[in-house]
Amino acid sequence: MKRTLLIATVLVFLGVTASAQLPPRGSIGLYADGARSYSACCPIPPGFAIAKVEMWVWCLPGENGLWGADFAVGYPSNVIRDRLTYNGHLAVIAGDPLSGLAARFDACQWNWCWIAHQTLYVNSLQQTYLEIVPHPGPGVFRFYTCAAGNPAEPCLKGTTLFLNAASPCLPPETAIGTDGPTWGTVKGLFTE
Repeated sequence: MKRTLLIATVLVFLGVTASAQLPPRGSIGLYADGARSYSACCPIPPGFAIAKVEMWVWCLPGENGLWGADFAVGYPSNVIRDRLTYNGHLAVIAGDPLSGLAARFDACQWNWCWIAHQTLYVNSLQQTYLEIVPHPGPGVFRFYTCAAGNPAEPCLKGTTLFLNAASPCLPPETAIGTDGPTWGTVKGLFTE
């Protein structure tokens, strides 16, 4: 009886897993956290001059899987770029998000995956946003699929990361006061 129940449970699980399908075309977007929960960051608190925010580049593969992507990020003028890290499963990284990034994974991806994570500092209350833009080289943003030969195909632009936006949003992790920050506070912005 236990064995029959176990087999039935496994078959139900496999049926649910098999019914989950990827969209026909994949998408690439920006988020304020590693869980893809937020695509907006709240304003700088009153009395502060700068806020630290995080930017994550996330991809949802299309039905043909994801082997790599070409894209760039459009940064607004009120953003200072800082620490940039890449997913450890990237086998090829050429360029960077500002000038254009060509990234290739070490294995085919069939689920949500992140490519890059960057710490940013916002230095004004101006409402702006970061967005995926075409890679300057090919003039498009695109995915390379897991089909034979890893052909390129267009992908959709997903979420935009809004700064100083209305809720729902993720509050900034760090803010520096306008009333004379200490040297340790300023130094802490660029080290962890």
